[in-house]
Amino acid sequence: MRRNLRRVIKYPVLSGFLLIGLLIAVTTAVATGVNRRRLIAQYWFRTLLIILNVKLEIKGLSEQADECFIVSNHISWLDIPVISACLPVCFLSKSEVRQWPLIGVLARFVGTIFIFRASRRSIKKVNQNIEESLINRQPVCVFPEGTTTLGDRLGAFHSSIFQPAVKNGSKVLPVALRYLDETRKPTTATAYIGSMTLMSSLDRIITEPIISVEVSFLTPIDSRGSERRHISKLSREMILNTLFK
Repeated sequence: MRRNLRRVIKYPVLSGFLLIGLLIAVTTAVATGVNRRRLIAQYWFRTLLIILNVKLEIKGLSEQADECFIVSNHISWLDIPVISACLPVCFLSKSEVRQWPLIGVLARFVGTIFIFRASRRSIKKVNQNIEESLINRQPVCVFPEGTTTLGDRLGAFHSSIFQPAVKNGSKVLPVALRYLDETRKPTTATAYIGSMTLMSSLDRIITEPIISVEVSFLTPIDSRGSERRHISKLSREMILNTLFK
């Protein structure tokens, strides 16, 4: 009964809010710079989390994050709104997201870098775009696991994704995400895995009483003079120790 009531209340509000986001994206895309658009998106995503009844808990965020190459564990599509609500940031995302209704438009609005995994030319272009963002002191966030998990483990990191940061000598900022239920226990309600659809995932989140998400910004790693495998291993160990200590 309560789950159905949450659907009745939240879906209309969410639909209207997504349309507002689309209107903002369309009307400001040309006249507004990307930094400004990401700042607008930050407050839009904060409101989205409120609508979804997702409580944001930020730990360790400092001004250094504004110029970092951010790496995070990956559980859900919700990870992007969560991190975006913490700071204005550019994401590396799979090309399929461009085709998602409304979400694709919003992703392009904030300057998301899309990767076509089957294309080597695409990967080269992606690295160039990441380097350009870092040179311009614009934070970039990636998910080095390359896939999502239930949150009960941390997959292997692909070290190649760290190449733009190492080449540019940027600081690498590990971020640990943990989703909790109303009793403060880890929950899989937000997990977006396997053949699950975006709508089925959204429905699971909407029908939860409340979800808390801990976003732990860890100590930045200086990549100057280091190899990407070392930075990849170190950042993974830091996230692992934070999530499962």
